[in-house]
Amino acid sequence: MNISDISGPVLDLVKNNRVIVTLGSGGVGKTTTSVALAVLGAMLGKKVGLLSIDPAKRLADAMGIKLGSSLSKVEFAADSGVTGSVYGAMLDQKAVFDEMVEKWAPSQKVKDKIYANSIYKEVSANLGGPLEYMALAKLQSMSEDKSFDLIVLDTPPDTHALDFLQRPDALSGFTDGGVMTWLIKPFYMAQKLGAGKLLKASGRLMSGISNVTGVKMLQLLSEFLVLMEDVIKGFAVAGNQVSELLKSSDTSFILVAAPNNAAVRSAECLLDELGRNQFPLGGLFVNRCLASDLEQSLAHFEHDPKAGNTPGVNLLLKKRDHGKDLLAKLKSHMERTFGDRTPMIKVEEHKQFIHSLESLLSFSHAVAGAAKI
Repeated sequence: MNISDISGPVLDLVKNNRVIVTLGSGGVGKTTTSVALAVLGAMLGKKVGLLSIDPAKRLADAMGIKLGSSLSKVEFAADSGVTGSVYGAMLDQKAVFDEMVEKWAPSQKVKDKIYANSIYKEVSANLGGPLEYMALAKLQSMSEDKSFDLIVLDTPPDTHALDFLQRPDALSGFTDGGVMTWLIKPFYMAQKLGAGKLLKASGRLMSGISNVTGVKMLQLLSEFLVLMEDVIKGFAVAGNQVSELLKSSDTSFILVAAPNNAAVRSAECLLDELGRNQFPLGGLFVNRCLASDLEQSLAHFEHDPKAGNTPGVNLLLKKRDHGKDLLAKLKSHMERTFGDRTPMIKVEEHKQFIHSLESLLSFSHAVAGAAKI
């Protein structure tokens, strides 16, 4: 099927936005949906950037995307119908840290000192929780490249996504009110005066820090903070810019859910957080819905006393009815927060295991043809 033969709410989202951010709990097909949206953009002739924080390895392998911050071009077959292009990256914390150092550190000498600093080596590779910051920094960097017609960002699942939604303001506000100056000043003095003199002058507070960390650690930390001052300010600049980007008129958040209790509860929490932060919701995708042909068969069996009383059919009927109740509840929740103009889109359970570009193209067509609920 040619993409030009398809119309519907999904393609409208791909056509009318420059940035799409997908959210959802684990196991609902969020990453696969992100990739499908990127592929649809390329089918429409767009140059697409795809950022994924934690993609399924099979999808990354199928698309030829490697871990790091460098974008890899996905090579589609000549007969795939893809007239544009997809450049993807699996975000790696250290790689993006290094990229920010390259961009914001004031000189090569400072860069070399940062890379050699043992605290930087530890923080850039192992600090818990900053990958969301890295995703925002990379998103901001890509948004400056006007050659990209569409950027799709796949966020971390569930509760981490809630953290992600709060990162832009926290990041941009980090240097407000001289916080960075206040934070770095004592360590800057430690470097200038020597840790011993500073400890003597600062009384029990700095002595307590020294007792816990040791003088050597204090020296390393002071050097690290002084060296990183411009880089951290760079993160703040990126935070201000990406905060504006995420609320702009050509950005949409896509919430991905599934017709089960846990996924719907998670989706309701994410809807509340999106509304609270005034992020633009472009659509709510419900993956893994019963296929239309199966629903039609069930409707027939429902009125057939013989077939309708079999255990297998009864189980499917209960699953169908429970799914409908959940989706009605979720749609009502969405409309209370965002009104009735935001589409809720039904994506049927895909019959093919997605493990190759061919199966991914097939799923992308299925997503393109998905209808509103």
